[in-house]
Amino acid sequence: MPIQISSNRVMASQGYGYGSELIQVSRTNGNWLAERVWKSNRLKSKFANLILHQGLVYGLDDGKLVCFDPQAGQRKWQGDRHGHGQMLLIGDVILLMAENGEVLLIEPSPTEEKIVAQFRAFRGKTWNPPALAGEYLLVRNDAEAACYKLPLASQRTVVNDGRKL
Repeated sequence: MPIQISSNRVMASQGYGYGSELIQVSRTNGNWLAERVWKSNRLKSKFANLILHQGLVYGLDDGKLVCFDPQAGQRKWQGDRHGHGQMLLIGDVILLMAENGEVLLIEPSPTEEKIVAQFRAFRGKTWNPPALAGEYLLVRNDAEAACYKLPLASQRTVVNDGRKL
């Protein structure tokens, strides 16, 4: 799934060695023009969606979580292997449904992978995207489905260092 980076730029990624591209679209004298700004092999998202948050793209590069600068066409960091899962942006947190059946909450960061919580939803391979409806997280794979009730932001507790969880 391509994502809009700016009013006239779109980024797309695919697996199997192809990588990512940033395309700039313009219109001159009634004619549309699409030009490649850059192409990179540093983010190859097989079928997982990409997340744009505060100017950076988060995605799964052949199963490893990465942070990518779409303006420069460069990877900022590469984290752990989570397989070919799916992600949702929920406020300022990324929810990752990993291929191994784990659900992870990740704090987007330009410097490192920051997993703030995780739990195992399934034991089998999970490629299906999660769905969130209010406080209910719906997840499934080819054999199971589950619904988890998650705390809402207003129900979060404050820990010693002042952060809300």
